[in-house]
Amino acid sequence: MKVNSDQELVCGINTIKEIISIRPKSVVSLLLQKEKRGQRLTRLTSLAEENRIEIVEKTDYFFEENFHDQNHQGVAIVCNKRLEENEDFIHNLLNKENILILVLDHLTDPHNVGACLRSAAGAGADAVIVPKNRSCHLTPIVRKISSGGSELLPFIIVTNLNRTLKKIADSGVKIIGAAADSEINYTDIDMKGSIALVIGSEDKGIKRLTKEKCDQLASIKMPGGIESLNASVTAGILLFEYVRQNDNPNS
Repeated sequence: MKVNSDQELVCGINTIKEIISIRPKSVVSLLLQKEKRGQRLTRLTSLAEENRIEIVEKTDYFFEENFHDQNHQGVAIVCNKRLEENEDFIHNLLNKENILILVLDHLTDPHNVGACLRSAAGAGADAVIVPKNRSCHLTPIVRKISSGGSELLPFIIVTNLNRTLKKIADSGVKIIGAAADSEINYTDIDMKGSIALVIGSEDKGIKRLTKEKCDQLASIKMPGGIESLNASVTAGILLFEYVRQNDNPNS
């Protein structure tokens, strides 16, 4: 099956449901594995029919060839690639009040990035920012792992992350970085108002220059035998600490 350069294959029931629900016009066709049945697939097929999306049956070989390392659940779509925002988008973003931004400092694992997007969407973040180089962007795996989160958030790619962080700071947004070696526990940091949370890469954490742009560095106490958490787990903890504090302003 030929997929154009501006299109991609995305699999997974939850992800496809969200893409059709949020961006139905971006979906070219729904692909079903032959003889694969179930209530969830039936509902997904009905949703596609309601949006006048072409439905095509594909062989087991097609799914194995294209999704051998993914849990495709017998369904996929051909859809337009998700558009990524550029730095111009940040100007309008910073004019809003009480914004929450998640900054991913050179994360390269699509599973981590997808999980971060899912948590960010769940926490009501206003945008996710990543650097252009040496960083994972919106791939089909990211979209699948995010379970629809990637469809809800502006995904901003910037050429120079530290220059962007300075711009964010100059607008009055407080920048908090996750750093395992910080002596300040994340629950002791005031996250009320406009905040940018910075999560470092899987292997090295936040880069030195990025740390220098942070107003505070937050750690997560680890009473067990593990030294640090997965980047996406760290992101989830900090994002929902922001939610907790802003839902309870006297906390």
